[in-house]
Amino acid sequence: MESRSSLIPATVEKLLSDSELKARLNGRESAFRIAVSEALANAVTHGNHNQPSKRVFIRYCFEPNDALSILIRDEGHGFDPGNLSVPTNVGEDRNRGIYLMKSCMDETQFRNSGTEVYMRMNGRRQA
Repeated sequence: MESRSSLIPATVEKLLSDSELKARLNGRESAFRIAVSEALANAVTHGNHNQPSKRVFIRYCFEPNDALSILIRDEGHGFDPGNLSVPTNVGEDRNRGIYLMKSCMDETQFRNSGTEVYMRMNGRRQA
């Protein structure tokens, strides 16, 4: 994806058009949409500094037991995930996106010096 914020909604919708991906979300589409949108926005804005010549790379994987993982990588310089503060108010701009990603996904990791975010949703089998 080009580093343009205007492409984020269409990119999320394209991901959600995969019937297998959507089936694994099993009612958690909103959480997925929020987490992925925030990760893409961080990659575009903070990672690639809104430079359309830079790309954001997205890879998702279907895992055993109906789990789903997604990796979003930017071409920026990264950041130190150890220096993140937790927002005291979700309305705060500072680190709100990271807080939302962690709240919406079952697992969130920052890898490769902060240029990659790995997120995972555990499978939710219906009874």
